Amino acid sequence: MPMLVGDITRRQARINSKKVGLVDGEKEFTYKEINERVNRLANALIGLGLKKGNKVAFMANNCHEYVEAYFATAKTGIIIVPINARFNANEMTYTLNHSESDVIIFQKEFDEVVKKARPHLTTVKYFIKIGDAENDVRSYEAFLRSASSEEPEGSVDIDDIAMIMYTSGATGEAKGVVITQRNLMATANTQTLEVRIVHEDINLLVMPLFHAGGLWPTLSHFYRGAKTILLPRFDEDRVLQTVEKERVTFLNLVPTTLRRLSIRPDLKNYNLDSLRLIMYAGAPIPLHQLKEAMSILGPHRFYTGLGATEAGTGGMLSLTTAEHASALDGPLADKLGSVGRDSMGMEVKIVDDHRMELPAGKVGEITARGDEIALGYWKKPEETSQTFKNGWLYTGDLGYRDEDGYVFIVSRKKDIIISGGENISSLEVEDTISQHPAVAEVAVIGVPDELWGEAVKALIVLKPAFSSGVTAEEIVSFCRERLATYKCPKSVDFMMELPKNPAGKIKKGELKQQFKS
Repeated sequence: MPMLVGDITRRQARINSKKVGLVDGEKEFTYKEINERVNRLANALIGLGLKKGNKVAFMANNCHEYVEAYFATAKTGIIIVPINARFNANEMTYTLNHSESDVIIFQKEFDEVVKKARPHLTTVKYFIKIGDAENDVRSYEAFLRSASSEEPEGSVDIDDIAMIMYTSGATGEAKGVVITQRNLMATANTQTLEVRIVHEDINLLVMPLFHAGGLWPTLSHFYRGAKTILLPRFDEDRVLQTVEKERVTFLNLVPTTLRRLSIRPDLKNYNLDSLRLIMYAGAPIPLHQLKEAMSILGPHRFYTGLGATEAGTGGMLSLTTAEHASALDGPLADKLGSVGRDSMGMEVKIVDDHRMELPAGKVGEITARGDEIALGYWKKPEETSQTFKNGWLYTGDLGYRDEDGYVFIVSRKKDIIISGGENISSLEVEDTISQHPAVAEVAVIGVPDELWGEAVKALIVLKPAFSSGVTAEEIVSFCRERLATYKCPKSVDFMMELPKNPAGKIKKGELKQQFKS
């Protein structure tokens, strides 16, 4: 019988029962305590009548309850649906209804979002709040106390669905990536080996748990019986203080947060000697910023790769700490900026439009296969057939492989903007802006941004009747009423016309070139 995700906490409770595995603010939990709480939640969900295949949505910032929910659902065959904590009520409603979630567990700070969404929810029967109970909303802690800490009953298989994780797509609608137990265990195995996680490691988690970048480090460190310290969100001061105080060894960042740390004038006041690995991924990073960060923090600590939610939250390619150390003015200097070579257990190919593998130096689409690759998109057969083909994931990233096997990304085939590590669909923002009565045409592009990597920019042609009197601030405010803040344009330009090809399609490449600086 292969090891499953739910076996991880069960095993650690047996072999590392007294070791602290999770820290959340002032709360510390040994692996025995974690497993008991996981079991209580699992049994409490079963007590509601939930069975394998039912779905539990979770909306919160990083907290110990989030970790408990991941493992509790995995033990029962119940499917977890992580909800982006930055979603507004409309986005939350779509995700809950589309996933057909039966339960929503949420932190009290999301009360208003849940209340706004509730009248429009079609499948949710139970509401559980991390906080005080009210009316028909149950208290999370009381919910746990009502159930046994014994191992839950039920049969879970390696190919059962473990989660549906929603990610922005080129179609404008978030897509639910269907991830199995096999995918997650392959991720745990691969990342533990590639990153070389050991029992003594201390993971400081600042990436959100609703995101692949927050899930895989947590899963992998639990898999090795290491310690994870949670921060509810990224906070520069708390990150530096915690690294110094707790002797943190592992830190996963997006380029935006890496940049914010590395340029702090008081960085030298903190002792960061314990850090053995700084992971940066999730968005493009300018080469000069990477070199600057490496020279400040030490080249031997850096690690990157190419991952995707569709790759079971794991990594397809890896550029190791040793390779980074040799890349800064060393023998591998020409590899800096690469996303590395095939991760263990993964096969990566660069292919043309006919799915034929290309030789070194030729640009094509990056594809991958292995046990980490997800099943497809929930209730989206057309999008699934476009992205998942004969066991291969077609990433939408364009790149090439050099003669030494290192892969370099050139651009993204999909019309996705990555700002601060978040995927933003250009089409979704365009659809929203086009609803403004003054807008005749709109194109949304990503433009380079020193802090965010990319920033959302809207280029608008107004209707003749509104040729004056509409401001950029008005457009941004219109978006904020309908979209999560991070999706809203950082800048708006009004144009007389948008460039188009003979077929009438807006030439976004030309716009990106025009506004690249």
